[in-house]
Amino acid sequence: MFIIQITAFLVLIMAIGWKFRIHLVEAVPVGCGILILMLYLLAFFRRLSFSDGIALLWLGGAVICVARLSGEKRKLLLDFVRQELLGASTLTALFLIVSVCICVSAKVVSWWDDYNFWATDVKSLFYLDGFAGKYANAAPEFGDYPPGTQLMKWWFLHFSPAEFREGLMFAGYYFMNLAFLCPLLKVIRKRNVFAMAAGAAVLWFFPAVAEAFWCDGCCADLTMAVVYGAFLVSVADKKNHERLFYYGRQALFLMILVLCKNTGVIWAAFGILFDVGYHFLVLRREKNGDEQKSGTAVGKQPLSWRCLLGVILAPVLAEGSWLGFCLFNRRVAKLTGTAIQMATGAMHIPVYQEEMVRAFVEAFFKWPLHRYKTPAVDLSPLGLYLLILLTVFLLWHFRLLERRRAIYLGVFFAVTGVIFYSFNLISHLTIFSVETQYLEPFGMVSSIERYGAPFTIGGLYLLAFLIMNGQKTVRGALLCAVFVLLTTDHASACRALAGYRGTVDEVLDQRREIVDEAAERFLDAVGAGEHGRMGRVLYLRDSSDVSWVRNTYIGFEAAPVSVMYGNIDTEATESAEIVRAIEDTHAGYLYVDRLEGPGEELFTPFLDVSEVQKGAVFEYECLYRVDETADGIRLVKTEKAGLSESRRKLEQICNKA
Repeated sequence: MFIIQITAFLVLIMAIGWKFRIHLVEAVPVGCGILILMLYLLAFFRRLSFSDGIALLWLGGAVICVARLSGEKRKLLLDFVRQELLGASTLTALFLIVSVCICVSAKVVSWWDDYNFWATDVKSLFYLDGFAGKYANAAPEFGDYPPGTQLMKWWFLHFSPAEFREGLMFAGYYFMNLAFLCPLLKVIRKRNVFAMAAGAAVLWFFPAVAEAFWCDGCCADLTMAVVYGAFLVSVADKKNHERLFYYGRQALFLMILVLCKNTGVIWAAFGILFDVGYHFLVLRREKNGDEQKSGTAVGKQPLSWRCLLGVILAPVLAEGSWLGFCLFNRRVAKLTGTAIQMATGAMHIPVYQEEMVRAFVEAFFKWPLHRYKTPAVDLSPLGLYLLILLTVFLLWHFRLLERRRAIYLGVFFAVTGVIFYSFNLISHLTIFSVETQYLEPFGMVSSIERYGAPFTIGGLYLLAFLIMNGQKTVRGALLCAVFVLLTTDHASACRALAGYRGTVDEVLDQRREIVDEAAERFLDAVGAGEHGRMGRVLYLRDSSDVSWVRNTYIGFEAAPVSVMYGNIDTEATESAEIVRAIEDTHAGYLYVDRLEGPGEELFTPFLDVSEVQKGAVFEYECLYRVDETADGIRLVKTEKAGLSESRRKLEQICNKA
């Protein structure tokens, strides 16, 4: 079915391009956004695989629509499709996307945050065919993290529905990032092999100018950055666009932005501020000036404040739907709880705030954004911030930007930059205050680099658009290319494509070492990696065997099973504490490793009395279902709970045969 899915997506972007008379590279992010919203709706009902049927219906409908066109219109459509598909920008984008997907096909999860959530959650989506139910999300500590990037990863994973392939997950991640960068390629207009190859390389290196975490993991910060940058461009790029496309694209991008990550709400607010200000201070005054000159309104598409209101409400709808789902299913993130504690004054702030401020100031002013040396300039966060403002001034100075636009952009970047970096410092003094790696400038600048990506990369995205869409397009493109190649982190960007291959075996060996034999038996008992509908498991180990690193790795391997962890001391723990642990974690199943000393009697009171009278005893390394009765909880020995009922019945039939 993957051929059907890919073909349907290509037809979608061609339909968007034809409808609004835009280049296909401009239609790619719009099509990507529509695909994500469709998958978002299907995931609520655990029917992501229905996208196969929708793709077939879409292709059938497209064929019927083309067949019903008049001969002249059909010829115009085919000419448009042929011209766009063979255009330099489309071929460059296609070459880049296919090459990247092939290059990352052997990539495996290696980054800590991916184990914590970004890979574990999408693995759950893959096996459950949608969002997990109440108290069943595979990454419990990150329950309210939005699923926007995860759904695109799922779409690529669905190309191999029988097997979870980590390389496909990374292909989906990089595709989404490149999809929102593709509009920058429209500057390539001639089929010159050298220019096309150079354009593809520069576009790949571009994000590494300011952020390099995307090169190793698949977190949403870079995705959020390129979506934010694409939104800023969609506001500034009004020329020759119909009202439906101009405002519809903005609304779509803001919806995707808030579905990328929790902090997407902040950048959506900045985006709305930019949009409203741009309408009020730039577009409205230009329109009034044109009317005064000609005596009539000019342009086919006048400003629409009602449409702008729709743009503002779109991300509210997307964010509200997700938060409502999380509230109903009791999904909450660890950091959300910390933020609530901070707001209520119940959070204990460590005493080393002064050291944190000192590390932030030193990192912001002096430390380079990159882990590795660049060919020319190692920009600090402050250096890049000032460079963005300087670029706006130079655009005005060389008459590439009108005075009104230049003033507005300069003020917007200056103010939002100060606000964001203030937020970033406050978050380190509060939410991240217990993470001591930020007490050193090296750790702090990495955090500034990652979380500041929407401001830096988004701002550079808009400036690149303005430079390359001026009167001197070729010079502007060359200027942007030189800047990227001289200031980017080449080592990290190359490692993401090929350098990682030398460490794949080491990463897999590390997994096997961390997930010990006892954990392997647990994974087998719960049916990890099965297409099932299992709830949450409480996994108990001895108090002398504590390892939160191992627990995180087990959580990834166990997905879609939701695992909570606990450690008990057989000499100090009482049965009531077991009950409290089960209730606090909302576990539907219990699994206990072998404990030091005689501990079976801790669990015997939870077994069925009649079974105990028959000689039944509690068994370690065995999965028990937790049943609630009038007399309290009961533990019922069960088989692999990760298997669906139909699969279990089939296995029973096979065993009897």
